[in-house]
Amino acid sequence: MKNLWTLIFSFVIGSAIAQAQIPEGGFNNWTPFLLNTYSEPTGGWWTTLNTLSTLGGPVTVSPSTDVHSGAYAAKLETKQWGTLLLSGLLTSGKFINAAPFIKQGQPFTDKPSRFKGWYKYAPVSGDSAAIVAILTKFNTISGKPDTIARTINVIKNSSSVYTQFDFKFDYSVTNMNPDTIKIVFVSSADGANMKGQNGSTLLLDDISLEYTTDLQEILMPEFTIEAYPSPSSYQVQLKFNTGISEQLFCQVYSIDGHLMSSFSPLGNYHSIDVSTWPQSTYLVQAWSRGNLVSSSKFSVVH
Repeated sequence: MKNLWTLIFSFVIGSAIAQAQIPEGGFNNWTPFLLNTYSEPTGGWWTTLNTLSTLGGPVTVSPSTDVHSGAYAAKLETKQWGTLLLSGLLTSGKFINAAPFIKQGQPFTDKPSRFKGWYKYAPVSGDSAAIVAILTKFNTISGKPDTIARTINVIKNSSSVYTQFDFKFDYSVTNMNPDTIKIVFVSSADGANMKGQNGSTLLLDDISLEYTTDLQEILMPEFTIEAYPSPSSYQVQLKFNTGISEQLFCQVYSIDGHLMSSFSPLGNYHSIDVSTWPQSTYLVQAWSRGNLVSSSKFSVVH
């Protein structure tokens, strides 16, 4: 069992920390699994180690009503599993039923400038948490991903109220776009070495990416916006998967910060004529009562 845990956790955290050369968002929709034994963030973009509960492991990531905004936040807890210490882990990617068990990363082709969000942290006996985001691009010559940019941070201090983190991406390659984003949160930063403290708890909410134009893309929205078709040459249909569409104010920006459209949807669908828009990537932002509650992207090609 110890070898299994080392393989899983070292693959996720060890990879991120090694690239950093250091020693060590609105989660409002959750899907229950295994007869409600545990829940995972809806949509499959994020994964956890909760599947290990099928082997008798503890549930280390769960929804929490202790929120910064919205209905739920994500709660990561470090827990003892027999002789092993299992850190709460939340990462972009998928859990797979074969070694190395976690497939890191999700497709992503933009170049954000900052990685932002809100957290609470209750460490036990000097423990620390880790917040990591890495942009990579697969290198067909080496057969491995190259790091384009990264921001890797350790949270050492206790925070009993929601505190904002705002980390700048450090770009080591500036002349190409990434194809993947890897995001990792852990409640005990040295979990790769099975070190930490039982009971350390990290709460996360309202995670987002920010671009140099001050545009924000929410990674954990209160609801989703579907934009289709994408890419499009003539018209884009927006579907707002929420019961409060009549309360929304929406803006559409080009990725370089130009406002292209603003509107308040009359229902759950809204069409945009993009036939005269420049070929680019566009970001839809949805606001409710002055708060950014969701975002989505689409592309225009001609």
